[in-house]
Amino acid sequence: MHRHAPAFVVFIAACAAIVLPAAASAQGWPRTVTDDMGASLALAKKPQKIVSVTLPTDEILLALVQKSRIAAVTGFSEDASVSNVASQVFDVPVKLPQLNVETIVSLKPDLVFVADWTEPASVAQLRNAGLTVYLFKSPLTVREIEDRISRIGTAVGEEETAKRLVQWMDGRLAAVAKSLTALAPARQLTVMDYNTWGTSMGRGSSWDEIVRLAGLRNAVADLKADQYGSVPVSKEKILLLDPDILMVPAWVYGDPAGSETFYKSVLEDPALRSLKAVKTGRVHRMAENVKTATSQYIVFAVEDLARYAYPDMFK
Repeated sequence: MHRHAPAFVVFIAACAAIVLPAAASAQGWPRTVTDDMGASLALAKKPQKIVSVTLPTDEILLALVQKSRIAAVTGFSEDASVSNVASQVFDVPVKLPQLNVETIVSLKPDLVFVADWTEPASVAQLRNAGLTVYLFKSPLTVREIEDRISRIGTAVGEEETAKRLVQWMDGRLAAVAKSLTALAPARQLTVMDYNTWGTSMGRGSSWDEIVRLAGLRNAVADLKADQYGSVPVSKEKILLLDPDILMVPAWVYGDPAGSETFYKSVLEDPALRSLKAVKTGRVHRMAENVKTATSQYIVFAVEDLARYAYPDMFK
């Protein structure tokens, strides 16, 4: 896209299923694996009935194991606005709107993936019912994502498939880096995201990682962020930072019209008319499912942002 392209653009990544060649799993059962919180989990055999209660593990597992081995995924996995596997989960038997101990226990899974922030009492109930529970900590960087993929691959007995998925990620990111080789530091654009509650994602967030790998500079990287990487920004602060590209949400939870309403409000706000991004038509929306991905699909966000920011380097 060129400088004077229409301001309304929604990035859509090529989020078809990632299909990797099948490979024989490594031997070695029973085995002991360590979850992301350091707990040792004893697995008597290769898991054949897996429950996933986090969207990242939904996305990772669907790339690693046969779907017949997945007994349940999250309800969010069906929502194409936030999920990269919505087209793949229609025939997964159970979609969990939330962690429901009774439902999970009734499925009699041999491995359950839950978020590390899950209520400890619920985790204890699952474990007391004899289930093997893997606490998953959401990664924020590509290297952390690749580490999670490898660890999950070991837990489900698909080490080689996990290795190839990591190689696939590295290959896509290496291609972006190669295209940006000639990008001089002085040509680097600045970008910031700006959401409906008046914050931006700074250092220590997955968005900051996407920006860095796409060859841009995060306009709020030097501002103090909270434990989640979030930085409060006023309109005065946005004007002071004056980013080349301003990203606004393509999806607002619980409000189908929220994205469009907010996008228009930014463009029509008299206080923001002098912004470089507004004047040059570079206020945009990136598909939420890739922008917030903490699975292998983060590579699509890197590709989309880099191609948009520097189209001449991707011809």
